[in-house]
Amino acid sequence: MDKEIDKHVASEVSKNLMDAYLSVENATRIIQARCSKDEFDGFRSEAGKIAGGLYLLLEPLWRAYPDLAPEGLVMTQPKKKERRRGADRQD
Repeated sequence: MDKEIDKHVASEVSKNLMDAYLSVENATRIIQARCSKDEFDGFRSEAGKIAGGLYLLLEPLWRAYPDLAPEGLVMTQPKKKERRRGADRQD
């Protein structure tokens, strides 16, 4: 993302997506407490997909603005892949 989004906008989007994540987490706890194990297992599986999708949206924002990431989550810039010498060469 390389700070393409204004920090104020990124902050607002991060807050909204984290609220969505917490809603999914709370819903999962309700299902766990009030439904059968099979219902919970099915719900948890789908909730995990949603949580993963939310992370995919949040991660670039947090990399661009690490101070927006939740406390304790350290966001570093990804390492550039080193290109091996001769990797493109065909013998």
